[in-house]
Formats: sequence, C-alpha cells, structure tokens
Amino acid sequence: MAKREQWNEEEVLRAIARGEIEVRRSARRKKTVAVSKEIDTYVLRAPVRYSVEANVRSLTDLLNRLSARDHSSAADLVEVAEEMSRRYFEGRLRPASIRWVTNQNISRWASTTTSTGDIRISHRLQSVPRWVLETVVVHELVHLQIGPHSKEFHALADRHPRQAEAKLYLEGFSDGERFSRRR
Repeated sequence: MAKREQWNEEEVLRAIARGEIEVRRSARRKKTVAVSKEIDTYVLRAPVRYSVEANVRSLTDLLNRLSARDHSSAADLVEVAEEMSRRYFEGRLRPASIRWVTNQNISRWASTTTSTGDIRISHRLQSVPRWVLETVVVHELVHLQIGPHSKEFHALADRHPRQAEAKLYLEGFSDGERFSRRR
C-alpha cells in the first residue's frame, strides 16, 4: 500500500473493505483498540463487539498518528540504509538488498548474509522509533564488512551515537513482546 499523507473516514472504511486494514476481534479484549502495521497491512485489534462504523473517527485519528511516525515501507528501509552508509561509512557499506521479513525468530532483529550482501530486517521493527531502526541497520551494514562481533566490529557499529540506548530499548521491547505472548 502506498504511503499516504492523511487518512480520512471514507478511506478508512474502503481500506477495511479491500483488506488493507485487517480487523482482528478478540473476546479477551474488552475495551481498548490498537492499530499496528505488519508489512503492508494495518491491523486493528478490537473487542468482539467493536463497531468500526460507529468509531471510524477515532480509528482515523489512530491511523493518522501511526502514519505520522511510519518508516515501514520497503523504500523507507532502502533510504535508511543509504543514509546510514553515507553518514557513518562514507557510502562504502552498501547492501545488495535490504528488506522487511516475517521469518526472523523471536530473538533476532535482523540478519545479514555477508557472502551475498543481503540484509533482512524483522517486520517487528516497523513500529519502533526511527533512531532504533537506524542503529539496527548500522549494525547490519557493519556485518557486510566484518562477520563476527569483534572489538573492531563494535567500534564501527558504535558510530551511531544512540547504539547503547537502542540496545536498551530493544531489550525492553523484546520483554514486552514476551510478556504479551504469555497472556
């Protein structure tokens, strides 16, 4: 789905009808709704009795807030990789491809195949702040040059000034994911 500036109520209802917004109803969810993005589909998690039509205005507001911080398209990911390569490595570290994937196991945020130059980023990172995504991309770009996590590797990966902060963020994010799966 193409990136959009603003959602309006009619577009929200049409997107639901086309399957661009998937409504997942849960008997366990009593009052709250949540909107997230999984690759190219928005997901609305709602109580069983939630009426999209009656709540389209608040749903539109939620989608507009999510869109305002969205960096989840394939083109956005390529742009982040190019920018990080220029900013921290004088443009030398460039992947052959970089893409969102859904097959990363739960303990892995991204992976790089050094022999082909392919970088895969977990779709779970589509909702994190951009600076967190940047640190993961920088880490994977370094793998294009250095495979193992050596001192030399970390010296290059730590060029992003928020690398340590992002590590803490991702640890908390991961703990939150584990906690929500146990419920």
